[in-house]
Amino acid sequence: MKINFTGRHVEVSEALRIASRERLEKMTTFLDDVIDVHVIFSVDNHRHSVEVSLKTRHDTFVASSESSDMYKSLAQAMDKLDAQAHKRHDKKVTVEHVGKPEIPEEAVEAAEN
Repeated sequence: MKINFTGRHVEVSEALRIASRERLEKMTTFLDDVIDVHVIFSVDNHRHSVEVSLKTRHDTFVASSESSDMYKSLAQAMDKLDAQAHKRHDKKVTVEHVGKPEIPEEAVEAAEN
């Protein structure tokens, strides 16, 4: 997994990098084919925003958040990304198999007569 960090009007600290990597490592348990991750930190006035883009072999997940604290924004964006990934994983695991439609017994009895 390749992780790119970008800071817009802010220097990306080592603590932010470590916090991001820890959260992303937890997601690899159910997303085994993560190719590329891009984390963008930006500061505008007193708004700290984080945008995370995660690319897998089949999907791309994007989440962003904005608050007054960079770590809070990072946590919220990762939570959103985690929710998207869980939703996609659950859809993949619980695919309904379409079988033959059930024929009512009355129709079967009517066809036999």
